[in-house]
Amino acid sequence: MSKVKILHLYAEAMDLYGDVKNLEAICHRIRESGNEVTVDTCEIWDDMQLEGYDMVYVGHGKARNLAAVSEHFVKYGAQIKEQIENGQLWFVTGNARALFGKDFTTVDGKSLSGIGLFDYSAVEQNKVFVADMIATAVFDPAVRCYGFANRTAYLQHPNGNQHPLFRDAKGFGDGEKEDGCEGTLYHNFFGTWAMGPVLLRNPAFLKEILSRLGIDCSGCDFALEEQAIQLVLAEFNK
Repeated sequence: MSKVKILHLYAEAMDLYGDVKNLEAICHRIRESGNEVTVDTCEIWDDMQLEGYDMVYVGHGKARNLAAVSEHFVKYGAQIKEQIENGQLWFVTGNARALFGKDFTTVDGKSLSGIGLFDYSAVEQNKVFVADMIATAVFDPAVRCYGFANRTAYLQHPNGNQHPLFRDAKGFGDGEKEDGCEGTLYHNFFGTWAMGPVLLRNPAFLKEILSRLGIDCSGCDFALEEQAIQLVLAEFNK
């Protein structure tokens, strides 16, 4: 039996559009497969300790909340980058991805620093962009996924998206305009604008996360989730 330890960063400040259900889905399937899981939280008043955790989760938040947590987050930039380079699994949704780039603008036009793990910058435009996406998963080119975005920011990749999570993306990408790529997959770091929550909508994506956590979920029943994603894909293929 495996024992999985998960750290949930900024559970109070960074939680929109039901994205916390991604974490709940992971925990549910870990337990269903006969394993144990514990979830600890870290807020901006806590000391961030990443050592010993199998996975770290950060969800989407309002633009002003992102700005509020950034000062705390960047203090631990060296530790965060070291853990990611060493293979710790991170799952990041929505505008929380801005924390991992070079910098990002706030809703009032200020520039704040990210930790510089990736070379992109995030631009807050203070207007809502809503779209659906159908794309191919980089971790398995046979897998088609669905994503939904409701965001007020986008990413600028100066040299193109070097580590996409999705290719052949139609509907939205990381940037202001579609370029066929979306998200980030780097070692065991997963980042995506897709929300609402993306792991419940895409069982193959959830299985990939579980597999990288060392969880054998072959005994779990994903029949309803599989049926749902096929119905969605069929609708968009009409």
